[in-house]
Amino acid sequence: MDFKQKFEPRGNRIIHGAGQSPEQFEKYWKSVENYKPLMYMVYNKIDNIKEKFPRKINAMLNISKNLIPQIGLNLVSRTKGQQCMEVAKGDHNEEILFLIKSLKELKTPVFLRIGYEFNEQDKYEPKEFILAWKHIVDLFRNNNVTNVAFVWNACTAFNRDIKEIMEFYPGDRYVDWFGNNLFGIRHFKDNKDKVTEDFIKEAIKHKKPVMIGESTAARTGVESGEKSWKEWFEPFFKWVKEHEVVKAFCYINWDWAIDWKQPEWGNCRIEENEEVSKRYIKELKKSKYIHNLPMNKFLKIVYN
Repeated sequence: MDFKQKFEPRGNRIIHGAGQSPEQFEKYWKSVENYKPLMYMVYNKIDNIKEKFPRKINAMLNISKNLIPQIGLNLVSRTKGQQCMEVAKGDHNEEILFLIKSLKELKTPVFLRIGYEFNEQDKYEPKEFILAWKHIVDLFRNNNVTNVAFVWNACTAFNRDIKEIMEFYPGDRYVDWFGNNLFGIRHFKDNKDKVTEDFIKEAIKHKKPVMIGESTAARTGVESGEKSWKEWFEPFFKWVKEHEVVKAFCYINWDWAIDWKQPEWGNCRIEENEEVSKRYIKELKKSKYIHNLPMNKFLKIVYN
């Protein structure tokens, strides 16, 4: 199922990514043997790009020069709250133009998740979010950026009706990929979650490939070995296989109690359970996954 969108893999291929801290990415990188991720997850708030983004990209480059940044751009300021109208009015142009310059110089493909999980309750107002989204994309295009794909990334767990999510859609001309974040198994096991399945239908309707922008074995973890695998990982990869429109996934390799002060989500670090690690690597061996490789080779197997 090909829509010929920017950096969409040709055929039934899936880009492999991980995150979401340099330390845990490196542990994941070592644990998956020869099947190393191609995408590297990075997060930045709209008002401190100049301050923090260079350090984060340098951390990525220190691991491998053949990594594609998958950037979560947060439109919420730590001190001022959500900044959609300020973005739309141009108040953050200096920061965005710095990001544009940085990504143009990087020259590798980039996936940019603007305002990821935009549909979380009371996070953004739909019309304001759309204005901010269009302003950012227009700035990139007006500055002749050709190496960035724009990912419209929801989290379907926050809604009971797909209509609530589609209120935030900026239009086909402004979006390259759909994205969804999947955590709890009830949102993908046996294709039973209506909003998640409706989101997939919308992606197909709008002719956009889907990226699983964030995933982790939430409330399952890895510590029960085979039981953990069968409870979360097996249904997750089964769901991915059954939805050919899914062309990328990123796994968050965290112990949530340590890395995010969220102990109820458990220890999801792949490398910390031998049984899970063994089965995970066996899954990644399948030819459909696109792992770390030189950029010139990657560009030959995707649409540009």
